[in-house]
Amino acid sequence: MKNISKVLLCVLVIGLLAVSVLGKEAPKPTGDVVLTVSGAIALTNDGDTFELDMDMLKALPYLAYEVDDPWLGTQTYGGVELKTLLDYVGIPAGASKVVMVCSDKKEFPVAIKDALYYPIILAYTSDGDEIPASQGGPVKLVYPYNSYPEIQDLYAPEQWAWYVVEIRVEY
Repeated sequence: MKNISKVLLCVLVIGLLAVSVLGKEAPKPTGDVVLTVSGAIALTNDGDTFELDMDMLKALPYLAYEVDDPWLGTQTYGGVELKTLLDYVGIPAGASKVVMVCSDKKEFPVAIKDALYYPIILAYTSDGDEIPASQGGPVKLVYPYNSYPEIQDLYAPEQWAWYVVEIRVEY
């Protein structure tokens, strides 16, 4: 009986995800891919992943805030809120974390509940300019330390992910 309930729950979740992205045409990148979203997602444009070039990333709602970057001092970072990107690609209710994968293969997990609560951004600008690779770009994970000081207890400075190339959604 428990297995039947689990199967029904999975079918329901998949159905809800399909309805949430139904009719949403999945754009494809025309430029160099800067970010790939993989794992438990509903919207894909390349097999079972969703790839974005910089123009696609910039087409999503923009959020900017000033923050004391633990490595570079006070910066005004701008980009797309992690929650916005996750909503766009459609994540299942049972997902528990997203894992930021950097160009050097280092991985940094972020709890889904934190991504939905805090305005964590995938920054692609710093003080209005594109973020160079030497400062963590083109896409850098930024935590709102100034507005939400308690997030520092959850995500230490070492968890600021530089040069993010993939976001993997996991259960």
